Amino acid sequence: MEIQKINTADIMSIGKAFAESGMFTDIKSAAQAIVKIQAGQEIGIPPFAAMSGIHIIQGKPTIGAGLIASSIKGSGKYDFRVVEHSEKICSIEFFQGKESLGISTFTIDDAKKAGTKNIDKFPKNMLFARAISNGVKFYTPDVFSGPVYTPEEMEQVTIDAPVEVLPDYDDVIEAINNAVDKAELTSLWKALPKEMRAASELIDTFKAKAASYV
Repeated sequence: MEIQKINTADIMSIGKAFAESGMFTDIKSAAQAIVKIQAGQEIGIPPFAAMSGIHIIQGKPTIGAGLIASSIKGSGKYDFRVVEHSEKICSIEFFQGKESLGISTFTIDDAKKAGTKNIDKFPKNMLFARAISNGVKFYTPDVFSGPVYTPEEMEQVTIDAPVEVLPDYDDVIEAINNAVDKAELTSLWKALPKEMRAASELIDTFKAKAASYV
């Protein structure tokens, strides 16, 4: 899958717009939206899909099973077929062209051994998610540009109180210095988290760049 190349300024601007839209209830700040978009970019997921399908849990990007499935189908290289799917087992066969790469199976016993919670609520969904995420790791690892996890694999960690992760300072400084006009510079500055707008180094960089437009 081709990685979506977006510069830091655009990521911050998009993240601010997404956060202010109110469409994504798990996002409480522009910084959280920016981190999701950055995580998506690293594994080849475009911004809107990243906002909808990626959650950052314990510092790792977790991806919904539907997004994983659509990424495999849309890769142009791989495909999969559900061989068996019930409330006890899910088996998925993976293909490259017509060649079978192998079968990923996850059972209710595997879930119990892994200590998976809420097994009784949506067992078929959980088994599919685990089978397809394991299959990606085993047979189609280049679908994404990095390792991926489903929320079911890390469900022991709550996302009700997400950790605030800030953009890299060097990337922000570069984005400020590359702003083409005052409007872009102002938009970029407003998109920064309050903690970063209070940093003296960034304030000085912003003022110096703003003065260059006069």
